[in-house]
Amino acid sequence: MAKLIIFSLLLYSCLLQAQEDRFYLRTTSEKVEIPVSTKDSIVTYLGNDARLKELFAEHRVKIFRKEFKYAQRDKLKRTYFIIAESKTFKEELMNLAPDLFEFAENISNESLQIYEPNDYGITSTTGKNLGAQAVLDYYDFLGVPQAWHYTTGSPEVIIGISDGYIDPEDPEFAGKTTMFKKSSLSKGHGFTIAAIAAARGDNGYGAAGVCYDCNVYTTTYGNFKELGQLLELSRAGAKVINCSWGSRTYYETAQEAINEMSDLGTVIVSVPHNAAYSVTNGEQLRYPGAYKHVISVGSVQHKNDEIADGLLIEEKNGKHYAEKQQYHLSRTGGFKNNDPNDEYTLYLSSTNNLDSTVDIVAPGNDIFQYYNYKENGEVFHNPFQATSPAAPLVTGTIGLMFSLNPSLSVDEVNSIIKLSATNIDHIKANAPLKGLWGAGSLHTGRAVKMTHDMLQPNTYMMIENQRFARWNFKINAAHKIMIKNQQFIEDARVDFTAKDEILINAETVLLPGKNGSIMLTIDSNASYNLETTKE
Repeated sequence: MAKLIIFSLLLYSCLLQAQEDRFYLRTTSEKVEIPVSTKDSIVTYLGNDARLKELFAEHRVKIFRKEFKYAQRDKLKRTYFIIAESKTFKEELMNLAPDLFEFAENISNESLQIYEPNDYGITSTTGKNLGAQAVLDYYDFLGVPQAWHYTTGSPEVIIGISDGYIDPEDPEFAGKTTMFKKSSLSKGHGFTIAAIAAARGDNGYGAAGVCYDCNVYTTTYGNFKELGQLLELSRAGAKVINCSWGSRTYYETAQEAINEMSDLGTVIVSVPHNAAYSVTNGEQLRYPGAYKHVISVGSVQHKNDEIADGLLIEEKNGKHYAEKQQYHLSRTGGFKNNDPNDEYTLYLSSTNNLDSTVDIVAPGNDIFQYYNYKENGEVFHNPFQATSPAAPLVTGTIGLMFSLNPSLSVDEVNSIIKLSATNIDHIKANAPLKGLWGAGSLHTGRAVKMTHDMLQPNTYMMIENQRFARWNFKINAAHKIMIKNQQFIEDARVDFTAKDEILINAETVLLPGKNGSIMLTIDSNASYNLETTKE
């Protein structure tokens, strides 16, 4: 059996973190300001409070900054993020200055299992951002820093981009990009899509892509009947190809091309497109997104976790509405009886097209647009919902998964993306779109952790907190699997193989219908070929 190589990224950093005190600190009012400066990674207090002067002089403080710069809620506006080498700094702040600080909360060791590069935007919590002043809160929503704890990608894994021209000499792509066919510029679409999936990270410029150490093959888009440009990338070794475009016409030849790419081990990621659901009513399929063996990605909101955070009033008529509610499928929605305390309903005119072939949803608006930054230094985030930027978030996630286990099959990748998704079935406002949002909302952190854990002899691959009544789920050779608070019912087909153990835990329902099936197998000889995995 091939010897498993466990990635030890950030070991030195983690040892240092164990000696640090990281915590959130909330002031008693917005009027309380803590002026500081940072030089050589040491924070100095600049104000006149003698207590704080003494505490900052006594303790080695590395970071002291407001954590939620763009928050609307009062408590978040008053919250600071602090890293200090002394374990007593938090306690002494609270004891000596209760008039300034009302609350402090340590950040758990588990939540510290993250990595943030030096181009992580202004949402960075662990280091100085040297790149664009971009808001990358959608990465936090997806758990991307947790995924980077395990891997930031491998140059051995090739991400294909079929979305418009990319300059192979651009700072975000130089030294990692091969152009197969030159595409049209398409208003910079290719640059932005490629940057979301795989822009170079830790280079102090722009913003890191999801799989920023993966390499890139780029080609043109379209060729709807044959998809020859995608086949070329697949045959050259691309593991996943992003196609944020589509057509309403089905071609049998194109489906056969997709089938061949699947046989070659290439995952195709595409979209159901941007038309408003109020126009399509879920009845307009878009290809290649709707072809078999393609992961189709719709869009979902990631910004506000409470109605109050996104509550607005239309000036022309005084009508209340809310925007950007987490896990909701529309950018905006209104209220029954125009009462913000009453039932919230989606405006389907601000919902991108969804259909029954959609596999997963991911954030689609307020995404950093790299092309604007490249051209004129503008830090721009698309204000309206779209599926094009949602797809490369999934593509980059798959690149990270392949970086840990290049032997994953196309079916396993599809399964892990779904099994690790955040269940959004409980969102009442989404109910009119039931059956059209796939498995739920992408969670990069869990997908990558699941990929990592399935290779560990002493760790369970956790499958939990979801309800599936359709799709085929395949896991070929995990060491240990635990199924917990999970439902596989009706037409769901499950085929899981583990080397050592499959444990069915509390609140699990395995009840397939006549078109479903459950097959759980223990095979001590099951394994993945990890010889191409690099240390």
